[in-house]
Amino acid sequence: MFEQVPSAIPGSKRVASPAVPEQKRVKIENKDRGGKKRAVRKANSDETMLDAIQLLMRNTWLEEHAESACSQAVPESFGWTAGDKQAEAEFCRAAPVAAKLAGGEPSECELDVYVHELTERGVGVATRESPAELRGMVKDRQRPWAFQVPFTLRGEKVRIRSVRHEWGYTQADLLAVLEPSPLRIDAPCKYFGQCSGCQLQHTSYNEQLIFKREMVSRALVQANPLFAQFAVSQVKQSPLPFGYRTKLTPHFDIRKDTPPEHVAIGFAMAGQRRVLDIEDCMIGTDTVRMGAKKARENARSKMDTYKRGATLLIRETNVPKDDPSGDVTDIPASELVKDYVLDHKGWVTDVVEDLKFRYPASSFFQNNASILPAFTGYVRDELRKWNQELSGCGSDNSQSVRVLSHLVDAYCGSGLFGIACHADFEKVVGIEISNESISCANNNAKMNGADNCDFLLGDASKIFDKVGASPSNTAVIIDPPRKGSNPDFLDQLVAYGPRVIIYIACGVPAQARDLNHMYNRGAISIDGQTAPAGTKPASVYRVTGVQPFDLFPQTYHVENIITLVRED
Repeated sequence: MFEQVPSAIPGSKRVASPAVPEQKRVKIENKDRGGKKRAVRKANSDETMLDAIQLLMRNTWLEEHAESACSQAVPESFGWTAGDKQAEAEFCRAAPVAAKLAGGEPSECELDVYVHELTERGVGVATRESPAELRGMVKDRQRPWAFQVPFTLRGEKVRIRSVRHEWGYTQADLLAVLEPSPLRIDAPCKYFGQCSGCQLQHTSYNEQLIFKREMVSRALVQANPLFAQFAVSQVKQSPLPFGYRTKLTPHFDIRKDTPPEHVAIGFAMAGQRRVLDIEDCMIGTDTVRMGAKKARENARSKMDTYKRGATLLIRETNVPKDDPSGDVTDIPASELVKDYVLDHKGWVTDVVEDLKFRYPASSFFQNNASILPAFTGYVRDELRKWNQELSGCGSDNSQSVRVLSHLVDAYCGSGLFGIACHADFEKVVGIEISNESISCANNNAKMNGADNCDFLLGDASKIFDKVGASPSNTAVIIDPPRKGSNPDFLDQLVAYGPRVIIYIACGVPAQARDLNHMYNRGAISIDGQTAPAGTKPASVYRVTGVQPFDLFPQTYHVENIITLVRED
């Protein structure tokens, strides 16, 4: 479905396809891959694109009215009256263009479009209208039909193939870049534009960091416009923009019409459900890339034994130099050497500064070892800073003046943050729902001499009964999965009222949603004001820091750490 973008594209001349007049808009029924008609319905997967379209409309409106003598409120919706669900459905189901999967002829599906915005996933939001034409439409409160185009940048004119109609937009493949952005660079990876793994290799690393900072700000504002007042720091960059990933999971499918020697082993193709054969992945560490080569050889040698395909695992580990299978417990981290693990049931040892962490190869652990010292160090430094500030002891961090004596590590996993910060606390208590993770966390604490750590099995909401200290002497770290935390836990967190909260997130939109939940409960103060709440919360917090980290260069993913301090 996807054609790789030609390298010699500047100066290409194409005649733009004529726009379909609004009065001739017709409903085009999509078809699935089996040829059956498919009704277009609004899905959760559409939200990212729809949010980006709304942002484009809003920003265009504000730009158009920036010099207006009279201030005009931004309309709640464009193209239909806010709240008119029928009008919205009529617009969003009636694509004005042909699409490949809706039975369109190839010539009908090729269009020239202008990229105006990017979604939070780094995908272009394009229309057939030029920027000037778009401003005219938005000024009249009209809404253009949008296209979702991967591997593009703002300000580009590109040729696309429309593929599939969605709710209010059409998914498209990029065929050629007709007018490239000055920010576009040649992607170093030969698979870029075909592989779905990386989204941002066509722009410099510095521009990626700027984009990710913008995405954090956008997520906060979309959750609550008042969050625009939170200052988002510049993204902490990865020491390695390539060759950083310590885990790869290539996969393959067995097809009846494909000989075993021709089975593709790699990652999903962009815009398709097929696998693209990847011989070498540039974002893997050198050790992981060597392991991937061996894993591919092993899989091909026994391909006839697979019935449905499989997912391979390559993970970097640290082992004793003279005995790769030896015990690492008593060996200093600095004396270990790199190796790889291919067995899903094997064990991995990760090193973060002078700390060692062991866990099953199939379990979760951060996959960019190069940035983990800075990542865990920031959390440790934030806790130290607030311990000093709250105790009024300046730079003195002695035990006698320490206000924060207890640390709670919710969603503790294998104990990374609790163990990394343990030296500054009398007691560290962690909790996790996985028995395997708790066993690892306690073993890791013992291996690293963190005798003040105790990791417990259970739901995160149960941990506050186990702390054994006053909330005024307690800090809490929460590092939930990508979907975020849950309202019950957040309510119990606020009810407990720790002095400091460090919220670490791999899913920034979910983090922003959780923050807004706390705000709506009256538990977050902005400029000294809280939201009116039915019940006055036990504690109120102010946001003192928003610090993104780039653990996944070349992709749209970004981690974010928010510090909240209780107001007394």
